[in-house]
Amino acid sequence: MEQNQPQPPVFNPQQGQQPAPQYQPRVSASPMLDPVTAVKNCLNKFFNFKGRARRSEYWWFVLFTIIVSSVFSSLSLFLPMLSVVGMVIGLILLIPMLAALTRRLHDRGHSGWWVFLYGLSLVLAYGAVMYILYPYLGQLQGEGSYGELAKIMADAVQDNQGAATVYLFSCLAALLFFIITLVFSVMDSKWGENKYGPSPKYQ
Repeated sequence: MEQNQPQPPVFNPQQGQQPAPQYQPRVSASPMLDPVTAVKNCLNKFFNFKGRARRSEYWWFVLFTIIVSSVFSSLSLFLPMLSVVGMVIGLILLIPMLAALTRRLHDRGHSGWWVFLYGLSLVLAYGAVMYILYPYLGQLQGEGSYGELAKIMADAVQDNQGAATVYLFSCLAALLFFIITLVFSVMDSKWGENKYGPSPKYQ
């Protein structure tokens, strides 16, 4: 007796046709990128805001930029002229950083507009605070106690309440977009191809 043989499924007309099981292709994850390869990839894609980037590529490059900035900040304590050099290099590295973050969001299937909104909110906040403080730069640079400087700041905000409101909401928006992009950037790659290209991790 062949009682243990699997039996074909019985079709129940009251339940309708059963959907066919979905085939899940077998995928394998590529090894995590090493720091040198990750940094090279980001620098080679300096202005590339298209495609996808996996976590290791993005976060190794973030660490690289932090190290570079820290080195120049430390050296500027002994050689003040290096502070300007470090600032210029930091601004230059900001471009591939934003490009890598955009590709990282693409890897999760999200639009790069989140990065644009984050950057826009930072620009608005910076512009607002400069608009508020610019007429008072001479007083702020002069010698004075903490209380005197605080009074100057309070007067500057009082005289520019509209710009102060823009600054407040821009900072709140920047914080919100920072949290959103941070959450997206720490999540694992999605396997399979999406509208931004094939997966850089799962083959």
